[in-house]
This record gives sequence, C-alpha cells and structure tokens, in this order.
Amino acid sequence: MTYRTRRPLLTGANPFATLYDEGGSPTGYASLWRIDWSTRGSGQALVVWTPAGLRVAGGDVALAAWIEEYFVRRFDEARALPSWPAPRVEQAQVRLRVDPGEGAFAEAAGLAVTITGPLDARPFAQPDFPLGGVSHGLSMQVIPCEHASISVDGHAVPGRPLVTRTGGRPASSAVTAVHEAWSA
Repeated sequence: MTYRTRRPLLTGANPFATLYDEGGSPTGYASLWRIDWSTRGSGQALVVWTPAGLRVAGGDVALAAWIEEYFVRRFDEARALPSWPAPRVEQAQVRLRVDPGEGAFAEAAGLAVTITGPLDARPFAQPDFPLGGVSHGLSMQVIPCEHASISVDGHAVPGRPLVTRTGGRPASSAVTAVHEAWSA
C-alpha cells in the first residue's frame, strides 16, 4: 500500500442530529460547525433541514455556504433525507457551545439546536473517506448522545434521535463530534 500525502483542509467540531417521528421518517436534521481553522477561514456555521426547507447561518456567509456545499450535503445523513433543496443562507452570529461531557448547543437566525446526554466516547479515523467522489482523510472523537431538539422560528421540530445498542455499544443519530480534522 502506497502512502498518500494529504494537505490539511479543516479542523474543529461538528455536532449533528437527525430527528425521527414514531414511524421512522426524518423530521429534522442539524449540523453545527465550529471551524477552528480551514483553508477558507475560521468561524461558526449552523445548517438546519426540515421538510419545509434548508437554512444555513453563519457570521461569514461564504464560509457557511462552503461548509454546507462541500461537506454537509455530501454526508450520508443528508443524502438519506427525502430532499436537499437549495439553501437559504443567512448572515447571522452563531452562538455555539460544544462540551464533550454535556453535548452541544447552537442558535442563530431563529434556529436553535440542543444535543445532550453523552452515551459513549470513541475515536474514529478513516484515511480514505469518500466525499463527493474524492478521497479525504477524516479523524475525530465521536460521542453519541441520547437527546436532541431542533426549533425553527420558535417552533419545535417534532421527533427524537434514533438510539440503538449493538453488543452494548451505543449509537445515535445525535452525535457530538470533536477534534474533527479533514484533509484532502
């Protein structure tokens, strides 16, 4: 196997959550980003999908739009949703707190997301993560969480995260991902 040299692309944190109704259909998805460093700058972004539409908020709209286009829409979680419409990108300060022991909290432009109840913490690394048909390097600490909520303009999105346990190992559709590093 030949070693592939990669260039750093982004470091930070990316908590996310998909909520489901009782029938197992997705009702909401949120991806919270703390970009400590990237080839496009640093900052915070919030991406929220509901059946009513897709909203992206960030203080740096170019950075927030890049996060949605380059990363979020290409993730399995987003591709599993029934639609991924053109985003409404809004310039707004994102208030974001990521705490591996508690979870993550974000709000901006009428959007609010809470992810809580850590169930486990484990490292994840994949030297050949396919993103948009291109191989990337990815490493992070994955912390599946028990609870999550999303609200849009003061209205709670119905549903809850899907939490499973296989062989005692918890998995969840709500995750606090920290120490996230991407390379290309």
